[in-house]
Amino acid sequence: MKRTKEELLQAVREHGGDTPDDFTISLLEDIADSVSDVVDRTDEVEALTAANAELTTAKDTLQAAYDTLKKSYADRFTLTDEEVKDETQTEEEKAEEEAAEVDSYDSIFE
Repeated sequence: MKRTKEELLQAVREHGGDTPDDFTISLLEDIADSVSDVVDRTDEVEALTAANAELTTAKDTLQAAYDTLKKSYADRFTLTDEEVKDETQTEEEKAEEEAAEVDSYDSIFE
């Protein structure tokens, strides 16, 4: 049977009677100190668990960012000349190139 701190202290007090001996007093003190330590550590464990969850989330986010950066860096060396040209073109250059590719009226009938 699991008892609370107060239930344990009450049981030891009843056992010790009106004039408890040194052992009973020492046992009361040990129970009071030990049970309160467990409660304090429970709060610490909860705080550490929450902090660990936050660190895990941050680690996963950083890992994803690192993987993306690493892939982009590796792609830089494996792109063909056409892909490099496409990546470095400005919007204006792309628009000019598309306009030049439009067939003229005369070229349609050739």
